[in-house]
Amino acid sequence: MIMTNSDTGIPRPLLRRDDALAALEEAARWWGCDVPEDPGAGELAELVQELVGRLRADQLDERSLSAAREMAKVAAALGAVSRLGGLLPAVSLWHLRAAVEKEQQARGRFARTAIPQPDGIARSVAPVS
Repeated sequence: MIMTNSDTGIPRPLLRRDDALAALEEAARWWGCDVPEDPGAGELAELVQELVGRLRADQLDERSLSAAREMAKVAAALGAVSRLGGLLPAVSLWHLRAAVEKEQQARGRFARTAIPQPDGIARSVAPVS
């Protein structure tokens, strides 16, 4: 039996750099980051790193700490993409896909309790200062 992504219900991987960056931009907004217009990988890495600090500040919430560990990996992957620039596009795309996957795992920690608000801040995440 041959199985494809559509058969398993697994979302297809993002095939373009722009799609992956757009997904990570939307994710940063979901987490309550103040995202500038058309951010690059370096800008997103900085925003995610700030988010990691906010998540780690809640030492008593294991979900926040677990999400912080995943989001630190997102920031590292985005930093790698930023350093690569236009070199090695396949490697950059791999890092972007890994970042999207790790962000989805981190968001899953809050799936039942965090609902994005109109201002973009999820209730369970420490507020943006």
